[in-house]
Amino acid sequence: MAIFLLGDPTPPPEGWIEGLSSNPAASDDVVLRLLAIGAISFYTRKEWNDTVAEAALDHADPKVRRNFAAYGGDQRFRLATDPDVQVRRSLAWCWEHGRGLPEEVLEILADDPDVHVRWGVVGHSNVPRQSQIKLLSDPMPDIRAEARERFEEAPARPPGGWTSMTAEEADELVASGDAAARERVAQNPLLPVEVVRRLTRDPELRVRVAASSHPALTEDERAAIGVEIDPGIRYRLPRWTLLLPLDAVEVRRHASSAHVLIRRGLARRKDLPQDVKARFATDEDFAVRLLLAENSVDVPVELLLEIWREWDGLSQWEIKKRIPHEGLRRFADDPHPRMRALALDDPQTPPELLDRLSRDEEPWVRWRALRAPRLPAERVTELLEDDNPNLHRNAAADPRLPLPRLLESLEETRLAAAAARNPALPTHVMHELLDRAGVTGRPDN
Repeated sequence: MAIFLLGDPTPPPEGWIEGLSSNPAASDDVVLRLLAIGAISFYTRKEWNDTVAEAALDHADPKVRRNFAAYGGDQRFRLATDPDVQVRRSLAWCWEHGRGLPEEVLEILADDPDVHVRWGVVGHSNVPRQSQIKLLSDPMPDIRAEARERFEEAPARPPGGWTSMTAEEADELVASGDAAARERVAQNPLLPVEVVRRLTRDPELRVRVAASSHPALTEDERAAIGVEIDPGIRYRLPRWTLLLPLDAVEVRRHASSAHVLIRRGLARRKDLPQDVKARFATDEDFAVRLLLAENSVDVPVELLLEIWREWDGLSQWEIKKRIPHEGLRRFADDPHPRMRALALDDPQTPPELLDRLSRDEEPWVRWRALRAPRLPAERVTELLEDDNPNLHRNAAADPRLPLPRLLESLEETRLAAAAARNPALPTHVMHELLDRAGVTGRPDN
């Protein structure tokens, strides 16, 4: 018996399948039906039972196996020898999604004939030593360079992997290498200062930039080097600023440097004296302030608020978590929408203010209001009619939406996919949607 009271002569089955494929509450039976037609996303779950995993591992469509390799459970490790190279690449690069692999799997992938698989292996933090050594001599230069940097940063190695050398030995390395090799030599903080000075006059800009941030130079010497650091460009920061043991006196000396890359590098350290943190918190360079906020737990709240207002990068949500919620309702009338949205986190924000913010002229503020746990179901329902697609779709996927209105949303083309993604959707409704979409395999009642 159909559960829909409002029939649509042209229901949107594509939307139902799209939504159900990423519904975190979909039962195993629903997932198996979706797998049968290759329509399932695995990123919404942490674990998958063996029945579902086997169906994914043995699926004829490599796109399904590729998806499972990136987001599936531990069973995905078997895909290290999958015949499809895209599947193996997806497994090797799973660290991009915050996933890891055991050492035995990394050993297999490190020997893969595909260069992109091996490149993905380098990004893991637990590559076995023997595999690391193989990657150090990989035919691809980028893999060798990345593998060497990771290898030198390993805890068992000396800080940075740097070694002392005489001026003659350094001259030999400089003379025999290309620009990349000279750049690498210039990054060694133990390099004799006379060789550093010679590299500050190198014809290649990248070499001069590396030499300009060497700790042995004076500020006057840095100022005389022909390099300009564009604050809008993301440079590779000098590794010694993070890895080299420095006492408080050395940290303070380098923290006062006019060289912005040195200050940016130091801002990542966990052992900064409080006075240096205070200095960096008001540094003229935004990246210095950002790196300090990302890496130090005891920075001023004012800095966290500034970063939240100006920064929409990946770390923005971690920064936001560290802003105390009490008193944030004072920003409800702030001209900046990101600041107004902070008022939603204040536990003392009254219901009428929550309601007002959910009607803000800026769609992003309304979206943040929709995510507020205290926003009543009535207002969630009203947001189904918002003219912003992100808003009305998110409202349709909100579990607070009353069931009758959720069922109606399934019949509206603009809301169908989001409504099918709603975790409050009953399992028998999910099966009926698949029936109506022509998907076979419904289990016996």
